Amino acid sequence: MNYREILAESDLSMWEEISADLASHYQVKVIQEPETCLVMMPARDSAQQSAFFLGEVLVTEAVVEIDGHRGYGLAMEDRPEHALTYAIIDAALNGHLPEGERINQLLGEAREEIEKRLEREKRMIASTRVNFAVMEG
Repeated sequence: MNYREILAESDLSMWEEISADLASHYQVKVIQEPETCLVMMPARDSAQQSAFFLGEVLVTEAVVEIDGHRGYGLAMEDRPEHALTYAIIDAALNGHLPEGERINQLLGEAREEIEKRLEREKRMIASTRVNFAVMEG
């Protein structure tokens, strides 16, 4: 799981707080204002392992720059504040800013929480699985 996936799957309020803190200490230059667009959603057929597109998905993207380092933010749906938050975090990591160590620590903690949640969901789903071989008899 890369850090962009962790950002998207974790609690946004934590990242908004860090983003606001970064914006108060650095000059954040918005290169591309948040704007919505449609992107194709890729998927993989589980039976034949062939790639295909499910259809179009509405996303919001933004680009910022901090101390000459660009950051890109992409958020599902029409969420300009999310895209800007992700872009600022991305720029801080790309620029190896001192706050990057704290961000990486929080990303690690968020990853652990996400993995625990996914494991709980997986166990819950597995508990509902039907064994059809037993039902035949």
